[in-house]
Amino acid sequence: MTRVMEQVVRRWGTVRFRYRLLASLTGYAVTAFVGWYVLFHLPGWAGRDVDVWLKVGSDVRAGMSPYVHGAPESSFYYAPPWALVFGATTWVGKPILWAMIALLEILSLRYIAGSWLRVGYFGLCFLTGAEIVSGAFNLVVAAGLAAAVRGDSRLAALTALAKLSPALAIRDFRRPAIVIAGAVLVTVPWLGWWGDWIAQLTHAAMTYTSNGYHEIPLALRLLVALAILALWRSPRAGALAAAVAIPGLYAISVVLLFALAAQPKAETALGTSGAVDAPPRKPMLTGRWRVTGVPLG
Repeated sequence: MTRVMEQVVRRWGTVRFRYRLLASLTGYAVTAFVGWYVLFHLPGWAGRDVDVWLKVGSDVRAGMSPYVHGAPESSFYYAPPWALVFGATTWVGKPILWAMIALLEILSLRYIAGSWLRVGYFGLCFLTGAEIVSGAFNLVVAAGLAAAVRGDSRLAALTALAKLSPALAIRDFRRPAIVIAGAVLVTVPWLGWWGDWIAQLTHAAMTYTSNGYHEIPLALRLLVALAILALWRSPRAGALAAAVAIPGLYAISVVLLFALAAQPKAETALGTSGAVDAPPRKPMLTGRWRVTGVPLG
């Protein structure tokens, strides 16, 4: 405890940390205010996605396909594995489900940021608070993109079954393939829903062309995304491409760009023990060459 206090005092004593802490606390305050404002002044927007999840869950538990009926603003575009998740969780009711999604979004933001201090920085963007109380999963998608930047594409593969474009961020294929195979396997009793889902996506592509759902044509954004992948040789290129090519592009989609703050995993040369092998060096006293502590010659 004493050591922790000494570290806090040492960091607090630096001007840089004071400004960072002030920025972080300001971000938390902005997030809290925006969340409060959206909840109490924009009830028609906050939580409307939760109503969709509740309907999907009810349909799934009733043995019905979740891809039929519904107005355009309440249609369901996630793949069948997500429908099964909602079927298993939405029975808890709207308040608890809403709180669970908000907590998941906060934890996703923590994963992206890497520390609770940096979480506050993201809060300086007022859309962060609006996203957390929206009942949507954009920060979860952003966490999947951040994980892909860091070298693990499994969450990106799972979120690709919800938003499609995260597939552009996948950097390896073996582990994501296992995720997709598992997702398909659990839906074997409902294989017909995959056809319903594809039909739903096809209908959406033909319907939402000019009412704000595609303010910038998806085909054009997809071309831009492919150009990003071709021209920007960076682990972050896939995350940016996925954000640009997200099918439902709204102002709130800006939070997907948070994934670009993730630090790519450094390449390391691992030895058989799992540790980085040290280069050969000649001890000053013995004059004998050693590599990772093993005598040579």
